[in-house]
Amino acid sequence: MRLVRHRAHEFGVRGIDPTNIWFDLETAVARKDAIVQGIIDGIYGWVHKSKQITFIRGHAQFTSPKDIRVDGKTITADKTIIATGSRVADARVPGLEEIGFITNYEALMLKQLPASLIIIGGGYIGVEFAQMYGRFGTKVTIISRSPRLMKREEPELSDRLAQILTAEGIDVQHGATAIAAETAGAEKEGHHKVVVAMIDGREHRFQAEEILYAAGRVPRVDGLGLEQAGVEVGPGGIIYDETLRTTAGNIWSLGDVNGGAMFTHRATYDGTIAALNAVKGLGKTVNYRVVPRAVFSQPALASVGLTEAEATAAGREVKTGTALFAHSGRAKAIGETEGMLKFVSDAETGELLGGHILGPHADILIHQVVTAMHNKGTAESIYQSIHIHPTLSEMVKDAAKKLK
Repeated sequence: MRLVRHRAHEFGVRGIDPTNIWFDLETAVARKDAIVQGIIDGIYGWVHKSKQITFIRGHAQFTSPKDIRVDGKTITADKTIIATGSRVADARVPGLEEIGFITNYEALMLKQLPASLIIIGGGYIGVEFAQMYGRFGTKVTIISRSPRLMKREEPELSDRLAQILTAEGIDVQHGATAIAAETAGAEKEGHHKVVVAMIDGREHRFQAEEILYAAGRVPRVDGLGLEQAGVEVGPGGIIYDETLRTTAGNIWSLGDVNGGAMFTHRATYDGTIAALNAVKGLGKTVNYRVVPRAVFSQPALASVGLTEAEATAAGREVKTGTALFAHSGRAKAIGETEGMLKFVSDAETGELLGGHILGPHADILIHQVVTAMHNKGTAESIYQSIHIHPTLSEMVKDAAKKLK
């Protein structure tokens, strides 16, 4: 019991009462900061100890394909790898810059809980922060331009996730385009920030204490002097070939700065390939056919590969297999029976084309599908193998069997 109380305190819970639970955001943020700092210290500690690495902090800018100026000092290198990541997309809502807003970065640094929050964007960041702050006690409204949340995902799963958020008290506005932002007058709406959105051709006004802009990220390419290096940039990011080489023959790029799937695990995958090609000239190529993705909601939503609609649009005749967590003994035991699994395969060859999971620990379970899809495999290895009972993994096997 003492351990339970200690852990609750660490996570920001100051008191537990069946009718009155309160939360301390500052304590939770401090815990997050300590975890992040530990990770940073581990990474940079390793870098500083390596005799093969010279670590320099500063703003870097190409002056030629081989010369880089860092805060007035020039460094010359025969080969360079660009890994500058991404940034929050510019806020294109008139008035938003003037009244002020926060991004996902500031949303993880707040010391006081806002009473109300408008989130512009219904993707990964929008969904995760909506549920997080909603459960902290903030009144949350999501304004999503898309007709549904997580528009890339299977409709059955993303629609159900929206229903779950709504049941938790989050106001989810689909098909809503933010067209203006302003500050409400004291006599009018009490000094709140207001977002005006078009929904079905009509203007609607939403007000809150704070606004979180979560409408996407873009490659961080500004101010790098890429034109002086001969590195071309397209609408989606740096232009690169399958070996991650840019249009400058001695420069490679990786991760978010290239556009596409902006995930840390994708950048990590790129890193090894770019390094081996730049340093050893191995000519290794990237393959993004099987890149998993997840939104860390509760229940989590994780996917890999094609949705049923995407596979059909690509000209494939498909089969689907589904399973419900409500039928899982383990899900019942832990009290998390919400969600389903849906797998998509080629009807003729059996090749597994995609896997989609909404449910407890979906971000972990999806890796069974990732492994099966490697080298264009089928679901047979999943449904023929023995799974421990009682576990959530049994539902992965169940959905795979439904493809037969």
